[in-house]
Amino acid sequence: MASFYGGYDQAALRRVSRIRISWLSVAIVVAAIVLIVFVAADAYAYENRPAEVKVSSVGWYAEGYLLTSEAGFTVHPSQLVEFPLTCSSLCLPWVGASVNAPFELVSFSVAYHMVQYTNVTVRAPGSAYDGPLSITLIVE
Repeated sequence: MASFYGGYDQAALRRVSRIRISWLSVAIVVAAIVLIVFVAADAYAYENRPAEVKVSSVGWYAEGYLLTSEAGFTVHPSQLVEFPLTCSSLCLPWVGASVNAPFELVSFSVAYHMVQYTNVTVRAPGSAYDGPLSITLIVE
C-alpha cells in the first residue's frame, strides 16, 4: 500500500462517530415548531375573520326632525334587525319608512292599540360597515 493515501485503506475499519442530540435540544425544536404553527393559525384566523356591521347609533326621524335616538350595536353582514318604536301620546299616523344606504328596509308595520307600536325591520349591509343608521318615518 502506498503511504500517500493517508490511511484511506483503513477507513472501513474506523468507528463511525454518532451524533448525540440531547433531549433538551429536541424539546426546544418541537416547542419552536408548535409556536410557529400557533402564530400562523392566529394570523390566518385574524385575516379571515368575518366582517362586522358596527352601527354607532340609530336615529328615528320624521319630516326632518329627530324624534329619538338609540345606542349602537354590532351585527353580522346581511343580518335582519327589528326596531320597535312606541308612542303613547301625540302620535302621528306613519304610512311608511325609509333607511339610509347601505341598509335595506325589509318591512314596516304599525299597530294601533292604546299605544302605537311601529316596527321597522332592516337588513344590514352585506359587507363591513361602521357608521350610523337613520330611520325616516313617513307621515300620512
